[in-house]
Amino acid sequence: MKTLPLTLAACAALGATAAQSQEKSSRFSAEFSVELQSDFTVDSSAPGGEINNTFAIVEGALSFAFTSQTSINSTVVLEQITPPTSDSFLEDHGLYAEELYFAHDFGAAQVVLGKFNPGFGTAWDVAPGIYGVDFAEDYEITERIGAGLVIPFSTGQIEHELSVSIFNADRSVLSESLGENRGRTNRNDGGVSNTSGPESFSIALSGTFGATAYNLGLQSQARGVGDVEDQNGIVGGVSHEFGSGSMPVTLLAEVAYFDHFDGTADSATFATVGVEAPVGPVTLSAVYALRDVETLPRDHLATLSGEIEILDGLSAALAYRYGEEGGDETHTIGALLAYAF
Repeated sequence: MKTLPLTLAACAALGATAAQSQEKSSRFSAEFSVELQSDFTVDSSAPGGEINNTFAIVEGALSFAFTSQTSINSTVVLEQITPPTSDSFLEDHGLYAEELYFAHDFGAAQVVLGKFNPGFGTAWDVAPGIYGVDFAEDYEITERIGAGLVIPFSTGQIEHELSVSIFNADRSVLSESLGENRGRTNRNDGGVSNTSGPESFSIALSGTFGATAYNLGLQSQARGVGDVEDQNGIVGGVSHEFGSGSMPVTLLAEVAYFDHFDGTADSATFATVGVEAPVGPVTLSAVYALRDVETLPRDHLATLSGEIEILDGLSAALAYRYGEEGGDETHTIGALLAYAF
């Protein structure tokens, strides 16, 4: 349940918005979200899998406008760095810079330089509920250093946005974290796009027409040390809001396919399908997701969630998660309290 999703297009938009508002208010702008979440794994077929974990996620999107077109922007994150193996309460949290980049708006296009999140897919952000994004997050591209170009355009009544990025994995001091230190990334760690220079790229096209939104994406991430091949992937998704009196229903679907997933010899397919609808003051949602990596057991995810807004910017959610992952089954109850300001 992310509140500050920042892909390349969102990065440029944030920088442009901050820069354009310079003369109206302060040159500095900030948005924050604070989440406190508890996961209670009430049943698991994996030995020791029945644990309770309470953790926080704090995200801040910060921007400083030098001129009406140029800004410097950052996303800082405080979250649990090490997955727990036993009951945990607010343990092992670290603070790091997920993004730090310059943005310049030329009018017809925006340019981003620095550390940012290249665009590829949207289900890792827009799938509803506390757990709906879990599988799609496997292919979200984050913490890359390079350059990006965002070009908005329209055809008839349809608004589109094309983003192109070239990048490599961040191995600077920004790859470390304060508090619980996740360690600095280096070349010997391997991993796709962990190369000496920007040898990887992604291309994303998104748009809206009426109540429908679409996204398409293509990526190639160069193999790192120890990898078999470059990872190549495609993604496509669509969402639509069906108006039904006072209860609109939103449906979404996204499918991603990868050749040499994570630099291995395996292909992989991901699929996410979700539905969301307000029922009185509560927004109900359900998600089914599939993760099929060639030589591994096929994984399944099913979630049910209910979310209610308590005050302006303050919301609470309760969810059930069923997972069949790596041959093990888990049943989890989750609770989330979130505040955005």
